[in-house]
Amino acid sequence: MTELSLPQSRATLLNLVEAAVAAHANVIQVRLDGDTAVVETLATGSVVASDTWSVDRCQAVLSATFSLCDGPDDYAYGESRSGRMTGEKVTLPPGLTMVFVQFFPPRDGQRHMVARITYDADTCCGTCGG
Repeated sequence: MTELSLPQSRATLLNLVEAAVAAHANVIQVRLDGDTAVVETLATGSVVASDTWSVDRCQAVLSATFSLCDGPDDYAYGESRSGRMTGEKVTLPPGLTMVFVQFFPPRDGQRHMVARITYDADTCCGTCGG
């Protein structure tokens, strides 16, 4: 598989966020399962979409995700960090206030990234549990 460029990696994450909004989801999580990254979108605790990535793609997308968060770009893949996407570096889909992202060291079976989606109170239809 060809390695993703930074713009492709950023687009991958933004597409995930847009799909999550369309599903009224409130969490996107990535966890490792051996040599595969499992990407799940959850609405009120139930998986509404799932995909798998190679570990190389996971590394590229997680690094690109941090680069979209407000503040400095001093993330190194495998570090525990958190960040917020509030629209400072990238336009968020309509109806979102922010995406709070937590990154964890890679461990098999454990969460590797969790993105919590916060909707505007005025535009959320209430089905996301938010």
